[in-house]
Amino acid sequence: TTIMSRAFVTLLTKSSYLPGVLVLAHGFKSVGSKYPLVVMVTPTLEIDARNILDKTSIKMYPIDILMPDSSRHSVADHDARFRDTWTKLRYWHPL
Repeated sequence: TTIMSRAFVTLLTKSSYLPGVLVLAHGFKSVGSKYPLVVMVTPTLEIDARNILDKTSIKMYPIDILMPDSSRHSVADHDARFRDTWTKLRYWHPL
């Protein structure tokens, strides 16, 4: 196997964002992108969404959720929608 050195990467944490990922993948395929789309998926992503990614041959890269140390920073209830933003900063290495 070869190690990818370049890819388009996005994060998927819940099924409600799946349509956007599928549109993104379709767009890359329609223009003949030479780089694959890799989707970082968290444990919170439902199995149905994972099955759809698998059936559409979109490569998944499992990652853990990243949250700041609670002694240094907390996410207020009114900012709960930004909790996934921390995970976007997740370090990952080539597949």
